[in-house]
Amino acid sequence: MWEVIMTQYTFYINGEYRAVEADTEEDAAREAGIEEGDVYDLVETDSFDDKCLLSAITDEILFGS
Repeated sequence: MWEVIMTQYTFYINGEYRAVEADTEEDAAREAGIEEGDVYDLVETDSFDDKCLLSAITDEILFGS
């Protein structure tokens, strides 16, 4: 069975960090419990797709393959 790999979003909300996994930034904001009027920043996103892209770029640079 295939496992769905979602992106991890880290928010800084009202003075605390919250990390959630979701398909989109909007879903992540809901999952993190961000409400209208909350002061927050999207601190970091960690995506499996980004890691694969960086790996491919690194391989190309190092090995020319």
